[in-house]
Amino acid sequence: MPKKQTYADLGDACATAHAMDVIGDRWSMVIARELLLGPRRFADLASAVVGVTPAVLTSRLKALRDSGVVEQAQLDDLGRTRVYRLTEWGQGLEDVMRSLGHWAQHSPGFPVDGSMTPDGVVVAMRTMAPYATMAEWGDGPVRLAMELHDERRPAAGVRRYRLQWDEDRFELTEGADDEAATTVSGDSSAWADVVFAGSPIGSMAVAGDQRAVERVAAAYSAIA
Repeated sequence: MPKKQTYADLGDACATAHAMDVIGDRWSMVIARELLLGPRRFADLASAVVGVTPAVLTSRLKALRDSGVVEQAQLDDLGRTRVYRLTEWGQGLEDVMRSLGHWAQHSPGFPVDGSMTPDGVVVAMRTMAPYATMAEWGDGPVRLAMELHDERRPAAGVRRYRLQWDEDRFELTEGADDEAATTVSGDSSAWADVVFAGSPIGSMAVAGDQRAVERVAAAYSAIA
């Protein structure tokens, strides 16, 4: 099979064209999305990137490594687990995803049905965050723990995240938060519907102050 020509091969020196050479293939941006929150094993990516085959995933990871977006590393654990992670340059894709997400929200063909992985909905929350102060939605900061699973992939288990949102800070990262006053748990797609589509919070289990969850949902519902 002949080598696929890039825009650069065709003499196009445009930076946007080069960006499409790097991340324009199907699955590449989705793989990068799943790496935004931290390193992942090949098996983690194969499970999270719904629909990708092992062969295609291997090919896309190689291409992303060759272009400097992704690198391999070993975790400091007993098994010396091999993982993939974004390079420092690759981490800049979060800003790209933020712009693409806002642009895509106005697409006449935006899909109204579908599902999202736990990491997918959390990355969407980060990239689509209104960055308004929580004072606009009630008194005091919000500290929320999220425990999300994907009903399509029960074997993947529960993923945990922590959100801290106050007057001058928005932080949404991976990991448990044992000191959070409120914990919301349930299916990741149901949580996406609460946050982005205004669905009832009753689809999720809430332990603690339900008002904190309502305030977060209200802030996202105000995104134009």
